Amino acid sequence: MANRDVITAVLASGRRLEWTTLRRRKGRYDVAEQKSVELDIPEKMEERDPAQWAGQIKQALGAIKGHLTVTLHTERALLRAVDLPSTDPDELTGMVELQVDKFSPFPIEHMALAHEVLGTPGDAARVLIAACKRDVVDDLGALFEVAGRQPDRIDIAAAGWWHLLKEEKAFPTEGRHGLLLMDETGTELVITQDGLPVVVRSLGAQHEASDESFAAEIAEEVAYTLTSLEAEWGAMAAPDLTVWHRGAAPSLLMDRLATECAIETHAKTLDDLPSLTEGIARRDAYLGGSVLDLSPPEWKTVASERTGQRRMIALVASLLVAWLAVLAVFFLVAHLDESRIQRLRAEIAALEDPAEEARVLRRRVESLEQFADRTHSALECLREVSELLPRGVELNSFTFRKGGAVNLRGESTTVPPIYDYIEALEQSELFDEVRTEGVTQAPGGRRNPEFRLTAQLPGEPQ
Repeated sequence: MANRDVITAVLASGRRLEWTTLRRRKGRYDVAEQKSVELDIPEKMEERDPAQWAGQIKQALGAIKGHLTVTLHTERALLRAVDLPSTDPDELTGMVELQVDKFSPFPIEHMALAHEVLGTPGDAARVLIAACKRDVVDDLGALFEVAGRQPDRIDIAAAGWWHLLKEEKAFPTEGRHGLLLMDETGTELVITQDGLPVVVRSLGAQHEASDESFAAEIAEEVAYTLTSLEAEWGAMAAPDLTVWHRGAAPSLLMDRLATECAIETHAKTLDDLPSLTEGIARRDAYLGGSVLDLSPPEWKTVASERTGQRRMIALVASLLVAWLAVLAVFFLVAHLDESRIQRLRAEIAALEDPAEEARVLRRRVESLEQFADRTHSALECLREVSELLPRGVELNSFTFRKGGAVNLRGESTTVPPIYDYIEALEQSELFDEVRTEGVTQAPGGRRNPEFRLTAQLPGEPQ
């Protein structure tokens, strides 16, 4: 479905094309664009080349955005206002088809039908029924489709005028009143009863007829309509008639109407109202799906399928772009990683020789430090183990390894002084660890107990 934040209504009349685009802002619709252009095509319909006409429309409208409503001239449709004894939408559809059979000269299967609920007086529904030949709608849709865009809705010109007059409160809401609208698109007659239309019909366009003959024809049609009105809608005081016109007031027509129809007439200018296309667009904007729509249901199906196809294509395209982007990033990262690895390898190769030299130098320095360090020298270790030696304990062997350990062997007259000696060595800050290699005593006390110890010096793994 087209975007309803933007709504465009189009009317092609003769060689003139006009349109109004509304844009929704903060919950309301404002006029975003309103134009009228003359098309470079023949005046007579039968002399027009459809492709040329479509090309002219496409050039004038450009890229139409949003919801598109095309306006059908009132004279191309049959209109009937009726009261139906239901307000249920499903029931009204069936009743409308029965009503069309009564007033349409064409089979219903060859017609495009639409209806709109104008009001609900009592338990009934005042319904405006519109019917036109399906060929008319198909031709109009084909024209705009060739121009680049199939319509989303087809409305009737008279319905647009009715919306504008209702918004302007241009008629009383009690009694009967007539509205005669004379525009370049044609002449429409609307008669209201208690604020709702009971007659909506086209009286045709003036074309090449003289003012006098046109006035006589319109007066005759209005008189006939007023006579038929009483038979269908009951007797009521004769309505007054407001003639909405362009330019100067049609005084000749108003005199004929006053004389032949015996009604009071008033003149007002259509220039005081917004344009017809604005009325059509505003109906679509504010009434939405409840307004007349002569577009065939299959148009919406095709439009929905096209929208789905466009969304699928857009989705596939976006996924493809994302996949290509991921690949590009992957190859870029791989290239950068390979370059970084090569650079690091070169740096490592360049540092290997200086690093090896530094390691050799460090080992030499450590060796020198060990030999220069008197804290854990052989004399210091001999002093420590001698000072801690308990009475009765003698050392038989003292072995010293620089930066390594001190190995002790000795004997004692009894065993307890040996363990006192081990405990004293363990508490010495000179040694990291003291390991007992063994304490032995010959059976029967024939020899003194002997011991073997290893005192670990700092800086050498155990």
